[in-house]
Amino acid sequence: MKVLISAYACEPDKGSEPGVGWNLAVQLSRFHEVWVITRQNNRNSIEHELSCRPKAKLHFIYVDPPKSFSFWKKGQRGIYPYYVLWQLWAYWKAKRLHATEGFDLVHHLTFGTVLLPTFMTFLNIPFIWGPIGGAEAVPKILRQHFILKWKAYEKLRDLIIKLTFSLNPLSRLAMKKAKLIIARTKITRDAFSSKIREKTILMIETGVSREFLNEMKTTDHSDATGIVLMVGRLLHPKGFDIGIEAFLKICGGFPKVRLVIVGTGTEKERLKLLANRDAVGQKRISFMGRLSREETLKMMREADVFLMPNMKEAGAWVLYEAMASSLPVVCLDYAGPGEIVDASCAYSIPVGERTEVIQKIANALSELLSSEKLRKSMGEASIRRLEDNFLWENKAETINEFYGRVIDFSGKQK
Repeated sequence: MKVLISAYACEPDKGSEPGVGWNLAVQLSRFHEVWVITRQNNRNSIEHELSCRPKAKLHFIYVDPPKSFSFWKKGQRGIYPYYVLWQLWAYWKAKRLHATEGFDLVHHLTFGTVLLPTFMTFLNIPFIWGPIGGAEAVPKILRQHFILKWKAYEKLRDLIIKLTFSLNPLSRLAMKKAKLIIARTKITRDAFSSKIREKTILMIETGVSREFLNEMKTTDHSDATGIVLMVGRLLHPKGFDIGIEAFLKICGGFPKVRLVIVGTGTEKERLKLLANRDAVGQKRISFMGRLSREETLKMMREADVFLMPNMKEAGAWVLYEAMASSLPVVCLDYAGPGEIVDASCAYSIPVGERTEVIQKIANALSELLSSEKLRKSMGEASIRRLEDNFLWENKAETINEFYGRVIDFSGKQK
């Protein structure tokens, strides 16, 4: 079968959306002849990888709008209007390509969000959309402590999500024309109408390679370091303030334990003020700034517990890395992290009043830091959880089964 994939983000050896585009395209080419439309920016890394490890049934087509439109890409906000323009150029290229290749199916992979359009629906061949998210939002009960700026931001985002699902013509057309929708989280799935939910299947978009897991299995946490680790961009939905406050609650009972925070972002100074409000925080909370991936993985190998009180994450690439490092996890039972972990490898804290959440996180940290045996057993369970549920090759096999639900592999639409 000939499959066309739209993957704006697609690069080898990357996490997040680029990793999703690359890894799923590679794995799906085990089953079908796969063409991937992606950006010119990705060309060098893709062609270097293919020169080292050729994939006979995987073909790449590189598309960009004219350079006169490249000013849209400046800054984080400019990515989204540029992406819409890129989708138009990608569609025109796909239409010409379809005329010569005769694709059986088109699959939009990245960006995986319902809030941004895809024009691949206009090819008039069976269309699969996802994994997509976009409906994930900070729970209202946890917004009360936000400064006014972030409260307003979240309210505006609520409105955008509501309008997308009810009024956005391109998103609604994609929902209607998709033969199958793959939702990243229950939150996005449940935002669809009942009719759309009937053709929606759950799957977290991110995964791990078997090679990476084998490499990380050498991690040994037998010597306790007393490090609780948080990693990510220091932004308001990431819950670093909740993590800091929970850590400060347990300091008295664990005089040698430290909290190490890796990352940078707009909330850095406010978080530092929170951490330094007393002498204990000043001495035992460290802000490492942005580290390379290798340096971050080294920190994970040295840590005892991974803390991730994120309030709206979907795929959570860094969570996979922590689990692959045999770390027990403390996170919220919400959005992506709540669906990635289970009770064998994590303390998954229910969403509730902020003070209640902080106390439950503190209790979980106390239990883990008090028992090397518990940390070891949950760390081992983290590895098993990834092996059983989140390997890229297994995800591709599942998506291939999804393909079989909408079209038989002789090319006939069901």
